[in-house]
Amino acid sequence: MSETATDRLARVLAMVPYISRRPGVSISDLAAEFGVNDAQITKDLDLLMVCGLPGYYPDDLIDVVLDEDGGTVSIAFDAGLERPVRLTRDEAVALTVALRSFASLPGLVDADSVYSALAKLELIGAGAQASLQVEAASPAAALGTVREALDSGRQLWIKYYTASRDAVTERTVDPFRVLVTDGHSYLEAYCHRVNAVRHFRVDRIEEAKVLAEPSQEPLWMDAEVPPQMFHPDLSVAPITLVLYPRAHWVAEYYQVELVSQDSGAGALRVRMRPAGDAWLVRLVLSLGGAAVIVDRPDLAERVEELAAQALTAYHHSHVATESELPTD
Repeated sequence: MSETATDRLARVLAMVPYISRRPGVSISDLAAEFGVNDAQITKDLDLLMVCGLPGYYPDDLIDVVLDEDGGTVSIAFDAGLERPVRLTRDEAVALTVALRSFASLPGLVDADSVYSALAKLELIGAGAQASLQVEAASPAAALGTVREALDSGRQLWIKYYTASRDAVTERTVDPFRVLVTDGHSYLEAYCHRVNAVRHFRVDRIEEAKVLAEPSQEPLWMDAEVPPQMFHPDLSVAPITLVLYPRAHWVAEYYQVELVSQDSGAGALRVRMRPAGDAWLVRLVLSLGGAAVIVDRPDLAERVEELAAQALTAYHHSHVATESELPTD
């Protein structure tokens, strides 16, 4: 996997205090310490020479002293980067909780690597408490069967609930891998029902069985894990929504275009292309009045109908429960 800009930035920032405390360190030792080759270290040092304090006059830039003959490097001016970045207590606790949650999920991660990272966190005393206990939510019932199919290289039969259509379908899939994104586990697989690669939320797999048929290997797989699994339906026209404060997260989570903002009511007017009409109705219903569909009166009416049906059902259930209570 190619290095990202974030990876390089983290290394370059860590190099300054490391070199400052070890003046005259060799290029080869730096490369070994940071897990890259000598050529990359040289490029990183060239980048550091044009970084520094705001103003960026010569005296504001990080002063890297490179001895090309001896192959060593020192820092004459570190621009305030005198020590490595330290985790705050809150950051360390959050990282500890995340790592322990991952370690408790069978088959999703290399548990040995997770426990090694936890041990390092606690060793350096970065605010992580050894006594902190994390109880992860119960894993999806189908997760074990999904892992079995992946490990054995066989096809998988699943009964899957599609939330956007509120429908249950049966599918035969060739499993590729399990991804964790959006706070959920997803099975990436080739679906023979639609003859295409699809992502299935594991907790929405109602039943699963490993089949005898070998699964096909993927011809190509994206190395990057997608940050979210929502994909708009390009055949559906964009729809305008008014989002009140409790629903502002929709504008951050989904792909939307901000139309206007009412600072008084704290409402956002946005345009978005949904995954379908049924999906949009379910989304607006789930927001409990914090979102309003503007330019599709048919969908707005459908939301009102379903909300009224839910209230009626709740009322009848509540009355029935009260009638069963003992009276004096």
